[in-house]
Amino acid sequence: MSKTENKTFSFDPLGYYAILGVAYNAEEEEIKQNYREKAKVLHPDRNPDENALEKFQKLSVAYDVLKDETSRLIYDLMAQAHPKESFPDINALKAYKNRSGEEDISVRALVLRQVTGKIVKFSDVENYEICNFKEAQTAVLLASVSNWFLGWWHPKAFGKNVQALIENIKGINANRQDNFTLLTHNAVAYWEDSKKEQALLSALQAGSYANAYQKGLLNKFIAMLNVRTSVKLPVWNWGRLKALQLIVPAVLVLTVLLSLSTRVMTDSELAKYFAKKNEITYFQQVQFRTGGETVDDMVVGRIIDLPADPQDTRLLYHTKTETKAMHGPSDDFDVMTTLKPRQTVRMTGYTPDNIWYRVQIDNGEMGFVRAEFLAKGVGAKIPDGSKIYTGPEL
Repeated sequence: MSKTENKTFSFDPLGYYAILGVAYNAEEEEIKQNYREKAKVLHPDRNPDENALEKFQKLSVAYDVLKDETSRLIYDLMAQAHPKESFPDINALKAYKNRSGEEDISVRALVLRQVTGKIVKFSDVENYEICNFKEAQTAVLLASVSNWFLGWWHPKAFGKNVQALIENIKGINANRQDNFTLLTHNAVAYWEDSKKEQALLSALQAGSYANAYQKGLLNKFIAMLNVRTSVKLPVWNWGRLKALQLIVPAVLVLTVLLSLSTRVMTDSELAKYFAKKNEITYFQQVQFRTGGETVDDMVVGRIIDLPADPQDTRLLYHTKTETKAMHGPSDDFDVMTTLKPRQTVRMTGYTPDNIWYRVQIDNGEMGFVRAEFLAKGVGAKIPDGSKIYTGPEL
């Protein structure tokens, strides 16, 4: 099957009605009457013309097709589906298959224009696809990616590529005749192959692309099939196929916007930001010497958090001497506990001025220790069951 655009369609592509001298909507009796009259004139026994036999044979073929209601209906349907120049052998039809080579009642015809610039030359082609919806999504996306990335590399290709991108989006379901041809052809092909249910489903879908006259023929064909189906007609989401073609420009625009508005902040810049903005990122129950407790973030202050990964050794510190761990980042807070010399702890945060480190001890509790009292690395052996480190023995 090829694209049917710009091809001439006729109600009588093989000239059967013309041979009998009747219109395509002639009554059965008129067809019979005209055949009898012309047969008398063209019969070789009565007509001495050297071409009489050939003309009589053509008359007989035409009459054999049009005198029978079923064969005439099939001829009329195929006349609406195929132009004269590519009219198929009605008695040897094969159903069009999907891209995987399988019979598929959900197939449609897609026309995707693809422009490829090659610096010194370019190509501008229309790819004609017969596919199901899943295959269509792949074909549409690939064509869009190709046009967006390869369609600009030639002065003449630039303008044509703009046209192609617009046509592919706006015309994704505009080739109605192609789809009527495809589905009607398949309906007849399935009927000839005694696959009545597939014929019915194809004919029902063809009706979505048919004009009033074509719908009348399809309704006669469906009635002739005399079969019912519980299979749900496939639905094509044409809006999704349009949206797929906008993915590439959307990603390109987003990438440009991100490159203009985003950069990575260094640790020192991050610390300055928190100090300047007075941001609160840490909340902790605070106990005072005078008694009572609070979780007021304005009392706790600003803390820059660090990930507490019990498998990571990079944030392990140890005390230089016996050191007090406070409930908050100030000497005004109560003492939470006293740490032994060389006791290993995990650093989980720090104040923007780097004076106080928030540390985790073996039982999982967290307190604050002045940075000057800590040294990086493991000190005394970490006891079994400690929550600050659960990796291999150090």
